[in-house]
Amino acid sequence: MKRAGWYPVALLGAFVATSFVVVGVSVGTWWHDPTNVSVAFAHRPWLDGWVRWDAAWYLEIARHGYHYRGPHLQSSVAFFPMYPLLMRFLGGPLGDDALAGIVVSAISGLVVAVLFFRWCEQRLGTATARLALAAMLTYPFAFYLFGAVYADALFIAAALAAFALLEADHPVLAGAAGAVATASRPVGAALVIGLVVRTLELRGALPGSSFGRQGPADADREPAGGATLTAAPSSTRIASPTRRLGRKRLEPRDAGVLLSLAGLIGYCVMLAIRFGDPLAFESVAGAPGWQQAPGPRVWLKFAVFSRASHFPFGFSDYTIFAQALLTAVALALVPRVIRRLGWGYGAFTAAIIVLPALSTKDFAGMGRYLLAAFPCFALIGEHLRARRREAAVYLAGSGALLVLCTVLFSRSYYVS
Repeated sequence: MKRAGWYPVALLGAFVATSFVVVGVSVGTWWHDPTNVSVAFAHRPWLDGWVRWDAAWYLEIARHGYHYRGPHLQSSVAFFPMYPLLMRFLGGPLGDDALAGIVVSAISGLVVAVLFFRWCEQRLGTATARLALAAMLTYPFAFYLFGAVYADALFIAAALAAFALLEADHPVLAGAAGAVATASRPVGAALVIGLVVRTLELRGALPGSSFGRQGPADADREPAGGATLTAAPSSTRIASPTRRLGRKRLEPRDAGVLLSLAGLIGYCVMLAIRFGDPLAFESVAGAPGWQQAPGPRVWLKFAVFSRASHFPFGFSDYTIFAQALLTAVALALVPRVIRRLGWGYGAFTAAIIVLPALSTKDFAGMGRYLLAAFPCFALIGEHLRARRREAAVYLAGSGALLVLCTVLFSRSYYVS
């Protein structure tokens, strides 16, 4: 595919996925209940469908700043600052902070679509990139990329930008993009780990690694004349190094990736100055209603076993079990990510799954957290490339679930 060709494909995919999501929100608001609305768009139900659950916290931060009521009470310090700062910045020109949040999420989602497609195309070829993008954008929780007032889309866009800049040999700029990510969500540490390991890998400083800079994969090009597509063997490493630098070629500028810590460190410094607790976002995790304080009960998921012991199950139980299953599937893909894409992306994928999985008492939220594990979607696309019927069924089913989850979200059901 020519260089200019990947923008139309990615944007078309984003448009189709956005259409799914718009249908979902529109259907959800047909049953508009005036007694069940957010504080944002009480008289505009379609827009109101995007402002649910944690969106209220982001709105409070954008409008009134942070507050901290102590280590055992719910407070806005649990939510990182970059997303609400952008809401406040755009809220003036747009006339509404909530509308600004919808715009930030939608733009971030489009950036994710473009960067993810290009990232896949460079490593796995055009055909796989198309299916990988389709798999990501029809994922049942992909509506968080296209309007929901949550920080996930911004985080993923910044993470993809950081890796793209690192691959282009701009470690300092990669660190700057990473800082946006670590200032957006507490799992930003996973990105720092991924960037550091990928830098060592690119410089040839990891023994046994053969994943250098990558070019498009010839093994995954579209065959002429409608020939059957054949997946490359799982043992084949797609990476095509064009430059390998030994350990002695590590340069001071490579430390630029550590700038990605700036977002997290900056937030901790602000919390220390204002509230005397640099880890206030962690201190409030155990507050009533959240009950996610680190410890064996959270790590071992006692709450899930408690739910499983009570039958019949309710709606929330099924959503928890589904997210637990998705988490297990994503973890199972990590070894293959390492084999196909290298240790850098494997370390990032493992961390971006394990860190939030350990911090949630019952897997609630993991559905949307897994959106950040973008290498997993690349492998799904690779799997589907040689299986056209399976791909059609998978994407149709996933798209239908996307519409359903969007409807439920807009109706104030907590789906993830």
